[in-house]
Amino acid sequence: MTSRAWDGTPAQNGTKDGTKDGTLAKDGTWDGTKDGTWDGTMRAAIVAFVMVPLFLMLTACGGDEQSGGGGAAGDAVVGEWIVIHELSDPEGLNPMVTNDASASAVFDRVYEKLLAQDFVTTDLYPVLAEARPTISEDHLTYTFKLRDGITFSDGKPLTAKDVVFSYKVVKNPLITDAAALRNYYESVKDVVAPDEKTVVITMSQPYFLAEYFLGGLWIVPKHIFDPKGLTDNYTFDEANSMEKAQANAALKEFATWYNTADVKRDTKLNVGSGPYIFDEWKTGESVTLRRNPKHWNAGKDQWNPGYAEKLIYKVVNDRNSAVVALKNGELDFMEYVPAAKFAEEIDTVATPFLRKYAFPTQAYTYIGFNTNRTVLSDAKVRKAMAYCLDRDALIKQVVRGLAVKVNSPIYQQRPEYDATLPNIDYNPNTAKQLLAEAGWADTDGDGVLDKVLGGRKTPLHVTFLINAGNEMREAIAITMSEELRKIGVKMDIRKLEWSVFLENLRTRNFEMFIGGWVNDPIPSDPYQIWHSSQIGNKGSNYVGFKNKRADELLDLNRTEFDETKRIAYMKEFQQIVASEQPYIFLWSPLYPSVYNTRLQNVNYSAVRPGYNPTQWWVPKAQWKYAPVQ
Repeated sequence: MTSRAWDGTPAQNGTKDGTKDGTLAKDGTWDGTKDGTWDGTMRAAIVAFVMVPLFLMLTACGGDEQSGGGGAAGDAVVGEWIVIHELSDPEGLNPMVTNDASASAVFDRVYEKLLAQDFVTTDLYPVLAEARPTISEDHLTYTFKLRDGITFSDGKPLTAKDVVFSYKVVKNPLITDAAALRNYYESVKDVVAPDEKTVVITMSQPYFLAEYFLGGLWIVPKHIFDPKGLTDNYTFDEANSMEKAQANAALKEFATWYNTADVKRDTKLNVGSGPYIFDEWKTGESVTLRRNPKHWNAGKDQWNPGYAEKLIYKVVNDRNSAVVALKNGELDFMEYVPAAKFAEEIDTVATPFLRKYAFPTQAYTYIGFNTNRTVLSDAKVRKAMAYCLDRDALIKQVVRGLAVKVNSPIYQQRPEYDATLPNIDYNPNTAKQLLAEAGWADTDGDGVLDKVLGGRKTPLHVTFLINAGNEMREAIAITMSEELRKIGVKMDIRKLEWSVFLENLRTRNFEMFIGGWVNDPIPSDPYQIWHSSQIGNKGSNYVGFKNKRADELLDLNRTEFDETKRIAYMKEFQQIVASEQPYIFLWSPLYPSVYNTRLQNVNYSAVRPGYNPTQWWVPKAQWKYAPVQ
């Protein structure tokens, strides 16, 4: 349930970073009917979907644009392979050290949690736990009881010891790539297993989202990842202190091992208890999951029945090629089709075996500034650049109206969203004025503004990172480069492969970039992305935002159970972010998805990533990859 980074396609669990473009009718309208028009505002659609997902749950009942290809789940058959589009390789397979939205959509089929969110209501329901936890009156102790008969896919039992081990992994401060996930567990003081089925978690201070996150940690097998028992030789007290951690040889040795590429990538190491097993990863081509024939909960979990024999996540890092593959029947599902292609090329009359539906999720696209770079350290410079971007035109041209402007990191459907935040509308004259006030001028007549910084004349010249294959982000970058050129700012565009792009963000090796965050449908906790403690050690505060009062508000928000007070904290926090302008907030998108009608039981949800392939099945008459049994 962390915020996850997003490569332009949706993802899962928490705040992840990524982004997608969209598409609509030529005039940019959408009414939700078969012809792809829209009779209400996008904000209204998103609010309705997230706040009352039950009413907009899509059932597989025929051939309209909003639902699956027919056939109720009760008629489902087991077997066949389903091919799902991915824009890029996942960052990794291990949930503890992977903060990539697309990756989590994959490994969420392999690993399980104590609790999960109901696909329709978004309420928590027990998965590995037999019930929701018993919580002490002071909100400091959470006791979970595990179900009977849980096993990992290798047949080994999953016990309370594996839960304790999973917490020791995420709490180990020397496992650098776990930083984004770890921030949600900072207040975990101790985790003990009194017996094989009981887990008692003690908090150092209350956290209003504790049940979501304590129940939402993926459980990984101790017998595979810690055969030497290294985690038995350090305590949670040591894991909670960097100084003590550095002094514990076992803790350091375990972290060194868990930081290796094998842990992140090896399909044989990454064993879970879920309905699917990692089968094969062909770098740059595909990740294949195979149905777990010994799933301990087979036939009992209505949201994860696991019908398909294989789920193949096929990498096609050019969306134009992916759309061709979709129309040729080589892909069964594409969660994000570029807006123009969605409206103009996916013709469900000419290709009646395709269905399309644009679904909302809690995500937003933004441009981030490295506030620690000298030329971008002044908020006036960052605001000036914001005034050079015509968001209304971009929404119409780039995403065909499938988006609504946002001005805040808080999602608009949340009660804590501050609707009084001003729009920063396109105004190059205001941009020029702000840059002049900040001391920038073209002193040598070369068309690029400059200023003496650190005793030397410095041009206002920046590099803008985008992830390769995301044409929406590239279009935004090109537009911004041209607009900045008009006011004397030089901007170079650099395209990087997704994992390299992410690594540059995490190591702060950038000046500007386009990113996106996608979150779970839960109350707001922006700590992971905005608290100053998340700047170092590969945390998610990529832009280096640091404000003492903002930190105080984020800390207060985490320990407050009174919603009215949390709303007040979050509104003040949003005003600070708006003043500092570390992001240019762009929009919250709809995701234009397309799927082959051979897929049955295709439903959409507010629960990330917005769809669930474990629910899909294919009638035997339409099998084409696996032999019909």
